[in-house]
Amino acid sequence: MNNRMAMNKKANAILKDKFEGAGITFCEICGSQSFLSFAHRLKRRHMGNVEELSDINTCLLLCIPCHQRQEFDKKLSDEWFKRLRGK
Repeated sequence: MNNRMAMNKKANAILKDKFEGAGITFCEICGSQSFLSFAHRLKRRHMGNVEELSDINTCLLLCIPCHQRQEFDKKLSDEWFKRLRGK
């Protein structure tokens, strides 16, 4: 496992605990509880350490369809982050 993969794996475990601790266990947009993933505001390749990757303020918990929408629509992504994270 390379360093990037190890960082992502560690960050995902931290994010899981943070989101569960905040009571977020569903898609933050549509409410789905299936096929959830972490959607980062910036591409993960632009984040250089576990702390950046596991910052709950730069990440949303989304189902795959909502993640796809967020991934390919910057304006929509910015709207969601502003509404859900105040940034």
